[in-house]
Amino acid sequence: MTDRERGSATLEAAVVYPVVLLLVLLAVNVALWFHARNLALSAAQEGLRVGRAYGSSLEAGKGAAERFAREVGASFLLSPEVEARRGGDAVSVTVRGQAISLIPALTVSVDQVAQAPVEKWTDDGP
Repeated sequence: MTDRERGSATLEAAVVYPVVLLLVLLAVNVALWFHARNLALSAAQEGLRVGRAYGSSLEAGKGAAERFAREVGASFLLSPEVEARRGGDAVSVTVRGQAISLIPALTVSVDQVAQAPVEKWTDDGP
């Protein structure tokens, strides 16, 4: 090792380690975003299951989705908002929120929709 190369390993480490750490944090943030997305979709599906049932209401579906997001996804899905709509023969439940982030300046939105037809009683008469 010559005098010109002295300290080069320290300089390389000072440049490479923060980049590697940032890449690891970004990978963990992507995983947290996917998890928050799955929680939002599960909350929307739970609200849809309740809201489309025979004799149920949109308010019941919206309440079920809000409860699910609050109880199950509380630490991963921040400030969830639920919207339920009924149009014609279909019900849709939308859950919006923000995924938790390890990087302070990074805000990642989550938006999931579940929709299905309303359950109806039909008479298959002759």
